[in-house]
Amino acid sequence: MIKISSISILGFLVMIIPFTGFPYGFKMFLYIVFGLAILVLSILIRRELHEVLKTLHPGTTPKNDTFVESEPEK
Repeated sequence: MIKISSISILGFLVMIIPFTGFPYGFKMFLYIVFGLAILVLSILIRRELHEVLKTLHPGTTPKNDTFVESEPEK
């Protein structure tokens, strides 16, 4: 839950950066740091979600967004 709250806080900080009055270079640095933090936290949350799904549904493969085109029956 801490990771989700951290993403929300980082998103709020990204939202208020333009109104802070910091120099342009420092703002860009903050955007990069906050963006990387959001990226890392979201990857960690996704990994935890996959681990939970594996424990809840053993023996099944997780669904993904790929598909296989069906072939006509012979």
